Amino acid sequence: RTLDFEEHFKRTTDGRGVDVVLNSLAGDYVDASLRLLPHGGRFIEMGRTDTRDPEQIARQYANVRYQAFVLAHLDKDLIQRMLGELVELFERGVLTLPPLTTWDVREARAVFRDMSQGKHIGKNVLVLPQAIDPEGTVLITGGTGTLGQLAARQMVSEHGARHLLLTSRRGRDAEGAAELEAELTALGAQVRIAACDAADH
Repeated sequence: RTLDFEEHFKRTTDGRGVDVVLNSLAGDYVDASLRLLPHGGRFIEMGRTDTRDPEQIARQYANVRYQAFVLAHLDKDLIQRMLGELVELFERGVLTLPPLTTWDVREARAVFRDMSQGKHIGKNVLVLPQAIDPEGTVLITGGTGTLGQLAARQMVSEHGARHLLLTSRRGRDAEGAAELEAELTALGAQVRIAACDAADH
C-alpha cells in the first residue's frame, strides 16, 4: 500500500479528481485522499484512527464536506434497506467481494500486527490447520472474556470439541463464567475453568 494512488487518480481523471471519498486510512493517506477533491465534494471517514475536525477541513479544502461515519447513529430500517440493495448488486455481479486471505490461526499475532498497521487489503480469516480431535482438550486463554467465550462456543458447536479448558485471571469468578459453563455443558462438552495468568508461564 503506497501513496501512488493520488497521482494515479489525478492522471486518470485529467486532474478533476473525484466527488466522494470513502476513507478508512490514516495519516498521509487521509491528506492524499483529501487532495483528490480539488473541486469540492464529500469526504466520508469510515475509520476511527485518524478523525479530523470538519471545520478545519472546510478551511483547508474549499467546498469539501467532511463527515465521520458512525454506524450506531444510522436508522436501523435504513441499514436494512441498504443491505438489501447491496445483496442484490452482489447477486447481479455489479459488485464483487473484496480479496479474502486465509491464515493459519497460529499466525494470528502477525496478522493482527499487520492489520493494526493498515498493511492488509480486503478480509483476513484465521483458519484451523486441521480438524480438532474431539477426545483432546482445547485450551483457550482468556476463555471467560468476550472473544474467549465466542471461541469456546464455536469450538463446541462447529468443531465438535468435547473437552475445554478455559483460563483467565479471574477464572470462575469472572462475569458470565458460570453461565458459559452451563451453556457449553448443555451442548455436550466437559468444561474446566481455571484462574491462570498466561503471562506468568
